[in-house]
Amino acid sequence: MRRAYIEAHMPLDESYRTAAQWAGRIGALIGPSTRAIEASPWLERMGIPLGVVGHRHTRFTARPQGTVMAWCLNVGEIMDLERRNNIDGVVAVRATNSFRPWVTAHDADHLGGQPLDAVAEARPAIKALVDGITGIATVNQGLVDPRERSAAVQGLTYFRQRGIQLVPEQLIVEAIRNDWPGDSPLELARLAGEINRGKRLRYQQRIRPEVMAEWAQLE
Repeated sequence: MRRAYIEAHMPLDESYRTAAQWAGRIGALIGPSTRAIEASPWLERMGIPLGVVGHRHTRFTARPQGTVMAWCLNVGEIMDLERRNNIDGVVAVRATNSFRPWVTAHDADHLGGQPLDAVAEARPAIKALVDGITGIATVNQGLVDPRERSAAVQGLTYFRQRGIQLVPEQLIVEAIRNDWPGDSPLELARLAGEINRGKRLRYQQRIRPEVMAEWAQLE
């Protein structure tokens, strides 16, 4: 799947033209709400299918397909869009710093505005942790299942207790690279943030301690 972004400092009308040129043919423009699309009334004159995320009541009823122009969506909404089988490209309009992990993981093309800095590469131990959790989790569900969430919390807690830094953005990058579905990479980062702040999250033992010890020793 092709991916590109336009950073938030580029004006929306110019962003539209740039995104359309990159896409070639826009399958649909998807915004966060009816109001967000109506804020740029000229969009309705462009002759492209317009829709909004989710199942909200709206007159913009287009469904994501082909190359999607993600119009002012947040990164979690874009991750959910990418789960659809009929999408072959995404261009994010008005991307902010929260998009850095998404851009880094996918090596997304920068089309305009200020380039977003890449997230620093995670150390091998962190890569092994995310890869190992991926092997335990049911990939179709991400962290929805309590067993999968327990595995994530157990691994993150083990690393934190041994002084291994948990960088949420790096965890998002590695989860995306391991094909975690939807916005579950963001949930992994949220859990890491809570553990970093000293919160004790409950979990069941899902990973053998010797396995986590092997991951933690990688450099």
